Amino acid sequence: MNSNKKKVFVIDPPSQCPLRSLDASKIRNYFSINNYIISDSLDDVDYIVYVTCSVSPQDVVNSIKTIKELKQHKAQLIVAGCMPGANLEELREIYDGPAIATKNIEEIDKFFPDFRIKFNQTPEPHTYNYAEMDETIFYTKHDYYSLSSLLKNYGLSETFFRKRARLNDYKKFLKDNQGYNTDDKCFILIGYGCTNNCAYCNIRRAVGTIKSKPIEDIVKEYKELLENGNRIFHFLADDISSYGMDFKSSLNELLDTLSKTDKGYHVKWSLHGMNPGWIVNNQEFLMPYIRTKKVWDITIAMESGSDRIIKLMNRHYIVNEVQDTLKSFRKINPGLRIDGLFFVGFPTETEKDFNETLNFVKNIRFDNARVTYYYEFDYLPAAKLFPKVSPEEMKRRIAIMENLLYKQKVDSLYLAHKNNPHSL
Repeated sequence: MNSNKKKVFVIDPPSQCPLRSLDASKIRNYFSINNYIISDSLDDVDYIVYVTCSVSPQDVVNSIKTIKELKQHKAQLIVAGCMPGANLEELREIYDGPAIATKNIEEIDKFFPDFRIKFNQTPEPHTYNYAEMDETIFYTKHDYYSLSSLLKNYGLSETFFRKRARLNDYKKFLKDNQGYNTDDKCFILIGYGCTNNCAYCNIRRAVGTIKSKPIEDIVKEYKELLENGNRIFHFLADDISSYGMDFKSSLNELLDTLSKTDKGYHVKWSLHGMNPGWIVNNQEFLMPYIRTKKVWDITIAMESGSDRIIKLMNRHYIVNEVQDTLKSFRKINPGLRIDGLFFVGFPTETEKDFNETLNFVKNIRFDNARVTYYYEFDYLPAAKLFPKVSPEEMKRRIAIMENLLYKQKVDSLYLAHKNNPHSL
């Protein structure tokens, strides 16, 4: 090993966010391709790049604590990720060094002007470090058990019949792809930024408005992955449903183009972070992909099952329409995996609102659920809504939600801030 090479240590976001973890992986690629050693420890490195998270106030607190600790090292610290864009004032109270917001990630070049290969020329990563997140969010080994194992785990429940349909489909997929990479961990990041303005979201300040990767770049990336034997793809973005709005294109155009590119291949697609309103408005477009089981996994950011709460969140869809759409998808593809993201305890949420969310969950029977206690930043619109739901009531409601999901035999259940909903 050349001892004259400089070393860098890149720290992934503590929140297990797949988007920012992919950013961290690309930063590693950036340094590696420019002849740096990617260190696996903080010892004797020249640079430390910390990809922060600020999705909740507790994440900001945790990021600040870590930054204070990292400042004690001799290496030059660079703070990246969401905190420099969303919580710059708090950051500057304890740190005055180089900082790069997610929306300006390519500006890392200005700190390394001698690098021959710039950030936007760096190869895209298609995996990242968090095996735990892969197992709980992007991969469910229960899907691929034998029939007898499914029967043992689920009995003759609705979940069993859904899993059986998925298992049969997966067996055909494996048969068609013998000798190829059918591992469920190939990610394609299709863009940054968000066009929405949700009342509670701190991250939009960090990711900025929509910046979609050009279709031709994604097609090139996709072709290379197909040629390398990949067959299962997870499509990700801060706001995947708004893809292409910045250059008069759309997610529909992208998926249709990719489908022409993979003609003759048997592939599987997962669409993550879908806006429920987009799904309703584009259900006719999605139907053929779901019927043929090409799209076999969707994650929807539902947040609530109450139309009143959804309106207060400044989100734009109607619960019954979303429910009808998801049921129609499951009707044509019983093995379709549907994952959901939810909040509990949004300001003014009543028992009636909460029960409407429970009813929605009962009706859809999610395969995976991420349930988060509401947390608040005082400068966002949701902070001005009263009355607040107490931490004790949030704990009670989330326990009820957790119990329901376990009874429905949800494979993966992730409760954010489970033990301390107001660790804010």
